[in-house]
Amino acid sequence: MYCYLDGELTDKDQKNLRIENRGFTFADGLFEVIRIVEGISLFLEDHHKRMKESADFFKIPFPYTADDCYQQSVDLIEKNQLYDGELYWELTRGDDEYREHRFRKEHKGTFAILTIPLRHINPENWKKGVSLTVYPDFRHQLCEHKTINLLANCLAKNFAYDQKGYDSMMFRVDEKKRKYITEGGSSTYFLVKDGIIATPEIDNILPGITRKKVLGLCKEAQIPVVQRRVFLDEIQHAEEIFLASTVSKVMPVNKIGEKSFPVDGQITRRLMGLFAQLVEKEIEAKRNVSHV
Repeated sequence: MYCYLDGELTDKDQKNLRIENRGFTFADGLFEVIRIVEGISLFLEDHHKRMKESADFFKIPFPYTADDCYQQSVDLIEKNQLYDGELYWELTRGDDEYREHRFRKEHKGTFAILTIPLRHINPENWKKGVSLTVYPDFRHQLCEHKTINLLANCLAKNFAYDQKGYDSMMFRVDEKKRKYITEGGSSTYFLVKDGIIATPEIDNILPGITRKKVLGLCKEAQIPVVQRRVFLDEIQHAEEIFLASTVSKVMPVNKIGEKSFPVDGQITRRLMGLFAQLVEKEIEAKRNVSHV
């Protein structure tokens, strides 16, 4: 299997990265996961924009344009013949021989692109829904950036797996001791009540690409959405709950703890259909561009 490392095509199993890379020693880096469907990388420009903005925020060198990343990704998909899976991008600040905390101008950055086979998800999940657990949000205060520091996310996900769940709904506690929802280990959440969707505002949570697409679809379809602080006890009164992520797309939730939810909710099913149509439009648009 091939990968791109700092703009050069190479065998991914060769030992090309130094142990002194700051991605290893400090988790000093960013990543993106991009869905590949029928050989097409979905919403790649959105992922590049998010990585570029975070790289600028952290002052991590990232000289690659969206077109650079698109061309390398297309080449990699073809060479690895992986037409249904994921692209994984990782950007770190680069090598640091002395493992010094200081950011230095000499850091050149390290950027890698991999293709990864699609992780298995039971197709019945989209028909029957999935169960969630509830777990404290132990993460740092920079969650609006997709950093490679994911240990807290792994703890939340594995807590769910241990209870045969799909993901954990993470929460924080406000000054009044009320628990409020942030996001999942690898997903974002939407609650439906009286025909209105409530979803956590961008308050130290990731501005997810799929989340952004779902909100756009809601606007086009005139489905009311409120982005605000959503409290954990609100799940007891929700009529529908669904989650969204790059790999999960739009997926119904059937249970959180002891509380069950219908998986044939009108709004959830409508958005699942609209998102599928959006993906088809993206595939068709990318195909037309590649044929020009």
